[in-house]
Amino acid sequence: MKLLNEFICKTAFFFVVISACLLSASADQMEFCDSIPDNFAGWNSNVSLPKFDPEMGTLRAVDLSCKMNLSQEAKIENENSEATNYTLVLSGAMIVELPLSDNLTISFNHSTQGNLSGYDGITDFAGTSGSKSISEIPTEAATRSIANISDFLAKSSSESIVLPVIVQVSSRTKAGGTSSSGVFSRAGAKVCVSYTYDLKSEEGGRQ
Repeated sequence: MKLLNEFICKTAFFFVVISACLLSASADQMEFCDSIPDNFAGWNSNVSLPKFDPEMGTLRAVDLSCKMNLSQEAKIENENSEATNYTLVLSGAMIVELPLSDNLTISFNHSTQGNLSGYDGITDFAGTSGSKSISEIPTEAATRSIANISDFLAKSSSESIVLPVIVQVSSRTKAGGTSSSGVFSRAGAKVCVSYTYDLKSEEGGRQ
């Protein structure tokens, strides 16, 4: 009986593995991407992605992903006679608006900190009382599986879906006394759609 139970368990496991492999082998994928070039943050734009052509087969899943390029130029001048600590904060989000679904969002909150000596008499964001820096700000990619895949099914040849993309940004300065400061940012985006589908069959079997 023990040997029979072990045989049944191994056989069941074998069929589960084989079924998973067959399912994976039967599904095909294709990906399309569109990009928005870097520009001063605070923009509204859109991406255009091809919809899935039903002539290709049966659509099973739609997955979206987005990446964000973000850079900042931060500058500050301490205009007090005494030294001071400072913090420059850049925060906001990139939002890809989706039809009948939660939006795809990348949020960011970046701080630049330092210490400046007393005012040197020139507001040039340099010397011992000033600072200027340009840096790339890392952001994490965002992904989402789309529940209502019918929004991504084409009804005519070469049909596309247009998705609005928005970058919202704000900045603030924390410093003692009087100071001159500014935080300027640039952002770009890349949005991709991945289609998982079963190839359309022909007489005699699969294409």
